[in-house]
Amino acid sequence: MKKINVLALSFLAIGFLSCQNKEVKEPKEAHTEKVSPEATKEELPKVSLNNGQLWEANPETTAGIKRLQKIVSDNKPEESAAVLKEKLNAEFASIFKKCTMKGEAHDQLHNYLFPLKMKLNRIEETNKEAMKEEIAAYLKEYVLYFK
Repeated sequence: MKKINVLALSFLAIGFLSCQNKEVKEPKEAHTEKVSPEATKEELPKVSLNNGQLWEANPETTAGIKRLQKIVSDNKPEESAAVLKEKLNAEFASIFKKCTMKGEAHDQLHNYLFPLKMKLNRIEETNKEAMKEEIAAYLKEYVLYFK
């Protein structure tokens, strides 16, 4: 299990680095926080609003979140957890690849995506249905932070 978490964090780190944010700036606290592989909800970076307003997300990110929602809702009970996890991880990687956001909105997107990645990594055959519900609920929260 620890190997999976280490791989997950490695994947996430690669995603952070591959994001097309070309802006040179001091690293934000959210990117430099130490998050253990066994991170609890309280240890994860928090998403905040833009002075009480929603952050402007690039259209590709919002479309990717919608595709993640569709993957979860279209998943059939007979489909294995491994297949579901593979589909979700592929779309998650696509969101990072198409990232064009910059500045604090970009940082807040990463704060939102990190806990999602942790949820995707926990999908197993024994908890597939429960994780689908948890992921679906979390994906619905996207609109609370981004437009």
